[in-house]
Amino acid sequence: MLRMPLPDALRTRMAEPGFWPLFFFENGPEGPEDEHRVRFGLGDGSALVLDLRLADRYAGLRLAAPSLPEPAELGWDDLAHFHPHVLRWAESDLLGRAVALRDPELRHPGPLLALLLRFAFLDGRDDPDTITPLVDAAFRLVRPLDDGGGVRPETRDWYELRNLSGSGLRWTTTPGGHPAVAQDDHVNADIPLSSLRSPGGRGFPFAEWAAFTERAEQIVADAVDAAPLDVPDVRDALERCTGPRGHRHVGALAEALRAAGGAHPVLVRALGEPVSRAESCWAVEVLAGIPQGTLVKRWFGRSPLADARSWDLSLTIEYEGGSDPSEELAEDLHAALQRAGLGRAVISSTSRHSDGGSRRVSTSFDVRVRDDLEGGVALIREALHRHNAAANARLRHSAAPYEPVPLH
Repeated sequence: MLRMPLPDALRTRMAEPGFWPLFFFENGPEGPEDEHRVRFGLGDGSALVLDLRLADRYAGLRLAAPSLPEPAELGWDDLAHFHPHVLRWAESDLLGRAVALRDPELRHPGPLLALLLRFAFLDGRDDPDTITPLVDAAFRLVRPLDDGGGVRPETRDWYELRNLSGSGLRWTTTPGGHPAVAQDDHVNADIPLSSLRSPGGRGFPFAEWAAFTERAEQIVADAVDAAPLDVPDVRDALERCTGPRGHRHVGALAEALRAAGGAHPVLVRALGEPVSRAESCWAVEVLAGIPQGTLVKRWFGRSPLADARSWDLSLTIEYEGGSDPSEELAEDLHAALQRAGLGRAVISSTSRHSDGGSRRVSTSFDVRVRDDLEGGVALIREALHRHNAAANARLRHSAAPYEPVPLH
């Protein structure tokens, strides 16, 4: 089995606390050099090539294929003219399975899925019940921390950043019959589609991408074909695993597969020595021929994100001369929101001007409040009072019609 481990430098970097906030653009660059490249290949000369330049806050995804003279750009993400919407959720999950079957070090859900999420987006057909457990498991594997067993903060950040449901998104086909994505112009989308994979997208390797995903499907199918599914003990154990509490029977399925022989070792390990229930879940789905996500919903139930809500707010404070409270306020407010699990806050802009000899400063903050608007506003109000900034503060919604939010 060909091994394609992550570069040591990237593996080490991913385990550091500051990597994922930086990866999702929540924090600024930490150093002058922070560049990484990793290839995720499928064994036929094709591979995904991921380039990270974290100091530049850039991530790029390309596809290498035998028919291409050089890797073709699939998308990129930065703070300028980004085009990050590349992968459907089902494709991300599929590629994670296929690569895991080829490289035991890249368990799924794990490093590949966590990194590819930068380029994965959701549409109205994607169900958070089938997605949340896998994303949570991926982040728990690459960045262990005490999250209390709830939805991972990285999962919530990604879900809000890449959820285009209700934004007028629609899938169509190119003249060559390949899936392409578009967004209705008349829809006022909070998250506009930015994708090279559009019907008129120039340069997107539609045919090569189709061949790449077909290759992934074949890798998974070959693993199933090799499994001794006609052995009665295996067949019976597999059937027990497909129920709502089927995770209780995965050990027995692993034993039956070992006894029968011939099963793919990655699948046997996912059942007998899983690092997460989600890892066993995809292995059972593959062996049972169940559509992706079907068993996830049975095993894990309703996702907390199914009922999640968030509000983007703009906070502005003005003051004259003297000390600048904005940095301390931003840190204090962000920490308060994080401790309460209610969101985050960052400085978005600062302007300075003189008025009749006095120096005036205006600072704006981007604030995201999650699930409890009243509770979040209460924390904002308390932080403003702690920094003596309440008198000259204004809070409003960031989306039209930009309604004000009372602070007094």
